[in-house]
Amino acid sequence: MYPYQAEFARWCRYSQQLSPKSIFNANHVLTNFFNYARRNFAQDGVASLTVTEVRDYLDQLDVKEHLSVTTINKYISYLKKYFYFLNTTGIIDNYPLLELKGISFERRKTYVINWMDHIADFIPVVSHEFTIYLLTLTALGYKSRDLLKVHWSQVKDRIKDQTVKDYIHGQLDFTENPDPYLFAARGGEPYASTNNVMQLAKGDKLLIKDWPMTLTNLRLSYVYSVIASGKYTDGELLGILDCDLKRLAYYQYNASYCHLIPYSKDLLES
Repeated sequence: MYPYQAEFARWCRYSQQLSPKSIFNANHVLTNFFNYARRNFAQDGVASLTVTEVRDYLDQLDVKEHLSVTTINKYISYLKKYFYFLNTTGIIDNYPLLELKGISFERRKTYVINWMDHIADFIPVVSHEFTIYLLTLTALGYKSRDLLKVHWSQVKDRIKDQTVKDYIHGQLDFTENPDPYLFAARGGEPYASTNNVMQLAKGDKLLIKDWPMTLTNLRLSYVYSVIASGKYTDGELLGILDCDLKRLAYYQYNASYCHLIPYSKDLLES
């Protein structure tokens, strides 16, 4: 239930000529909103609600409930209609949502997180071994600028998943070098650029549905996974993520602002 529900329903039906289904949907949205408002806002009736509080509610629909942009925009439409009703019928003096706009599809970026313990899931479906190397090194905290310098000896004892460890060991060429680079070109030397690596692994770029596995996306998804886990203090995060306070604050803001989807095997495009 929410304030003036019966009056609003009659107005929707007779003045706005909305269908019963639309009125049902509006009731659902407004009940959800006022349940949230009662828990989170200091209220003194509907006249005290502000656009800032409505935006707060919409943000949690995105960040916590992971509703789609299309669905959130429908919520906005019903909220606007309700406050318009309150204003035009004299229940409130001012229309508070004049500045509230719909959410664009580019408003929040999406990142798939918490894939780091599931790299073995990718082994049967990758088209190039470099994809597994990229996932593994990213999960170990390496930045893109350091990927080409990594030798097998630097990571073999840090890879905890034996399936992943055995796979990488089986792909590497130890003929000329007992401690090869992971991203070794012909002759054993590392590739000159990560662009060469990504070109070879491009067939796996869209292995995760609707989320391109670029170097930037992989690194940020790792960063946001670590932050979203809630396990670490700011001091510990500075060390784990190898960044300064300003960069950490930026990461923490984005981790709360972006759309973070926990990894599941269902997301893999086989």
